[in-house]
Amino acid sequence: MSEQLPPRRQTGLRLGTFAGAPVYIEPTFLLLAAYIVGSSLLSNGTAALGSALIFVAAIFVAIIIHEFGHAAMAAALKIPSRRIVLTFFGGYVEFVRPPQKPWHEIAVSAAGPGANLASWIFMLSLLPLLEPAMASDPVNDMVLNGLSTFAWLSLILGVFNLLPGFPLDGGHILRATLTYVVPRTSARIFTAYVGLLLAGGLLIYALSQGMIWTLVIAGLLGLTAWTELRSAQYDRQRGVDSTSNA
Repeated sequence: MSEQLPPRRQTGLRLGTFAGAPVYIEPTFLLLAAYIVGSSLLSNGTAALGSALIFVAAIFVAIIIHEFGHAAMAAALKIPSRRIVLTFFGGYVEFVRPPQKPWHEIAVSAAGPGANLASWIFMLSLLPLLEPAMASDPVNDMVLNGLSTFAWLSLILGVFNLLPGFPLDGGHILRATLTYVVPRTSARIFTAYVGLLLAGGLLIYALSQGMIWTLVIAGLLGLTAWTELRSAQYDRQRGVDSTSNA
């Protein structure tokens, strides 16, 4: 997910630099890892530890590829990134300034899910070649399991983020596209409403399946969409129609 946020002091572990921006893991990402491992251990015992660690590694790689996709496209369009951050809820790229043209916003927003879907297609092509060539033993089975898990997570992350509701990447794409035919404030309000509907649907699904993590994500999406809706409605009341990202 790409964002324009006010500058703030960054906490967490710095991994390096990509596209001119430092890459950080916030402490909350460790909570995500602990939740995944802890849930697996409680459900299946210590025998599930290996699979849980593979899942954590796969989701880490899928998320960072997603954010690198945003940052790489932004860099290609001369939009500098301030930092790339991985968090409990995924990650985000904080830009020095938001994309100023609608098609820039569309390209930057689509690049994250696009990177995930490209990873999925690549793994679909690679796995059939690796499986016959790798003898069946615990190490090779673990490698193949990790690659298969990464492919599946890449597909899920790419498709989910293309859903057309704010604050997902698909919501940014829809919002920017709508600005070609309606005022930006109207586009913001519409995509915020869609975001609320998506959050509501995800909330119902999470409750029906007893999925705590998904429930938290649904709540965050709904809260973010509601904040965007209120902000856009306030701008409309003041007669403001922003021409850059909110």
